[in-house]
Amino acid sequence: MGIIHTTLMCHAPIVVPAVGGDRGSDCATTTAAMRTAARRLVAASPDVLVVLSPHTPRLHDAWGVVEGGRVGGDLSAFRAPGAAVSLPAAVDGRERLHQLAPRHGVHLARLRPQPLDHGAIVPMWFVQEAGWHGPTIVIGLPWEEGGAHHLGALLAKAAGTERWAVLASGDMSHRLIPGAPSGYHPRAASFDAAFVERLRAGDLVGAGRVDPALREIAAEDVVTTVQVAAAATDFRADHHQVLAYEGPFGVGYCEAVLFSEAP
Repeated sequence: MGIIHTTLMCHAPIVVPAVGGDRGSDCATTTAAMRTAARRLVAASPDVLVVLSPHTPRLHDAWGVVEGGRVGGDLSAFRAPGAAVSLPAAVDGRERLHQLAPRHGVHLARLRPQPLDHGAIVPMWFVQEAGWHGPTIVIGLPWEEGGAHHLGALLAKAAGTERWAVLASGDMSHRLIPGAPSGYHPRAASFDAAFVERLRAGDLVGAGRVDPALREIAAEDVVTTVQVAAAATDFRADHHQVLAYEGPFGVGYCEAVLFSEAP
């Protein structure tokens, strides 16, 4: 079957109710959209879930695949140890990735089993809440840019006759307002506007071609994971939908279905 569903979800811990607490009302739109995105993904009935996280430990020039029999962790670093995830690893699918990677020009490395970062845990918590308990692969990004298209093609090939879903974890500009995590820049909102506009149009090629200088200004970590997810479906955007966008704390949160084989 191949890749049957791809989605973008943010990874801000505050959107998880146990972390957000009283401040959660300020990002209620995002929390609701995360739940919708998770339900849509689970309803697609994948055999394997692939999570792309920009905060999983990065290597210089290799995509890192987390090893172990299970993948998971919790948000104890954000005073919410009860917000935990534990999912079985897709061991067979993971090994196919390693076997096929050289043929696709992809440098994969094995990351030791470890508790996952918030970049993976936040979206995975919502997917688990929605009923996902199936085999999962977690992949971290390299520091060196490039190769996203090749990794996307590799995911499609490794899926083979199985139904795989790809979850791109990413936050948009970190510089939307004074006091934002990376400081304020008046042009940062322009990145978010351009990126969301292209997602709304289903222009997954264009979403990956936002001005690199604007990307740098925005201090984003969303473009590369979306590029991989988009390449996994050869940039098709069937049944795409932007579910929400907001930036209440100076960081842009966007949730979107990028591709789905069914409405």
